[in-house]
Amino acid sequence: MNTISERYASYIINRQLRLETGEKLTVNCNEDTLEFAGTLSKMAAEATGVPVQLVYIRDGKVETVEEVDPDFTAKANGRAVMVHLASFPSFKALDESDLSARELQEYRLIAEPVITDRQISVPWATVYVPTAAWAEFVYGQGATTDSLWLMISDMLALDREGIDLMIRDSIHTSRRKRIEEEKITDIFIKGPSADLHLKRNRRARITGTLSTLRDGRSFEPTSPAEDTVIALDEFSGEGTFRTTYPFRLFDRVFQDAAVTIENGRIKSFSTEGGALHASKYLNIDEESGRVGELAIADGYTPVSRVRVASGIPALDQMRTTSLVFGGITPAAVTPGSDEELKQDGVNTSFVRLVLPIGDMETEIKAYTEDGRYITLMEDGIMLF
Repeated sequence: MNTISERYASYIINRQLRLETGEKLTVNCNEDTLEFAGTLSKMAAEATGVPVQLVYIRDGKVETVEEVDPDFTAKANGRAVMVHLASFPSFKALDESDLSARELQEYRLIAEPVITDRQISVPWATVYVPTAAWAEFVYGQGATTDSLWLMISDMLALDREGIDLMIRDSIHTSRRKRIEEEKITDIFIKGPSADLHLKRNRRARITGTLSTLRDGRSFEPTSPAEDTVIALDEFSGEGTFRTTYPFRLFDRVFQDAAVTIENGRIKSFSTEGGALHASKYLNIDEESGRVGELAIADGYTPVSRVRVASGIPALDQMRTTSLVFGGITPAAVTPGSDEELKQDGVNTSFVRLVLPIGDMETEIKAYTEDGRYITLMEDGIMLF
């Protein structure tokens, strides 16, 4: 494999979806992602020995469905895997008008709804493919997709071979389990850019982007998956912070923001030239400006060295520790009615905003039910 796109396809097959012989992959694509879809489908068919179903979608409707055949045939095992190849949308500049749900989705602000009785049954992934619109959003007018391909290569360390997924998955799984066992009640974040006291939401589990099915099969819905996520009590939380990486809000990337929170809600949000953006976000619904979760990520991973904002919150969340406002990760929530979730301080906002707060000097301590202080992060590195 001599091209970044081929290495990207291999990454998706082997490290994100972990495709196995005999599995049936379905690839959804659009006009912007069709070329890469062909590369991915051919390589996946060769990996599984089973035809890959390539679904071409235009204007939200299925236009064609094709089968990409492998050169050799393996026995289908009945297991399904899905991947959606997403392109960066074209959207209008933010103005004073009301926002529709479709526009919020295009701005990448929609939170996944909390449906507590839903169970993931198959591996799936949303994969972002470089396009001209995405390149110009990140790097400016006239930028080409070459810059994006290099960013993805750096972010995913595509030039590295032989990463042991079992060891990597074991580290993340063990980290969640150990933090869960500590029975944390309070979280304290200190650093040059942050001074925060947050309350853990005890109704929710410790989770992260790395997902595991009931049969033990692991996969990454988005990649890289470097985070450990702690849901917060949306009615608690005090302190101040400044963002430490550029971040996207609606149609723009902002380099820096100063934020104050009281009782779990944003009290002030200051960023140069962003008054309309901040006001728009905070008034989408009553929970949009309340804390949702803390996504802890190490400061010395390949993705942490990517200093630009990709414009894709799911990717930018992996660069460093982030404080998320709005809707939490649904997989973290134990079953309950909407009224119970609200009463227990679970943020079920329609939207979510990821703000980077970590750096190489970040320290995160936690207080436990039995009266101990433990250190989760020191100098930007997770200790669990």
